[in-house]
Amino acid sequence: MSALFNQVNGQLVVAIVVAGFSMVTYVLTRRRELAWRRTEFLFSQSQYLDNNPELVEVITILENRHASLTLGQIFDPTSELDEAKRKEYLQRFDKLLNFLWRLCFACLKTKTLSDKEINGFGWYFWRISQSPLIG
Repeated sequence: MSALFNQVNGQLVVAIVVAGFSMVTYVLTRRRELAWRRTEFLFSQSQYLDNNPELVEVITILENRHASLTLGQIFDPTSELDEAKRKEYLQRFDKLLNFLWRLCFACLKTKTLSDKEINGFGWYFWRISQSPLIG
């Protein structure tokens, strides 16, 4: 009877160890997979930001490197910029700000992105915060 009891307990211990190992392996694999998906997402968002012509132009204005437009011309309603052109560029800035807001939402509200992950876009947030016309 003692041998049967030891055999059953031994099988139970082995089953528990195997189940525990499987759970730990699953959790670690899942974490790596989610981290990779977040990385893919961030790279695709970065690529969108770098390749969208409207956003590239808005960022050039934000950097004060545009050949003919400044933030003051766009955000100051008393500037001499044509009203239709001003509205067009305000819409483009809205597009950039909405894009960045969605990243912030994913970080601050849903917690699907971390602070470290969102820091890849930190320069844009900093640059916007430096402009009294936008903020």
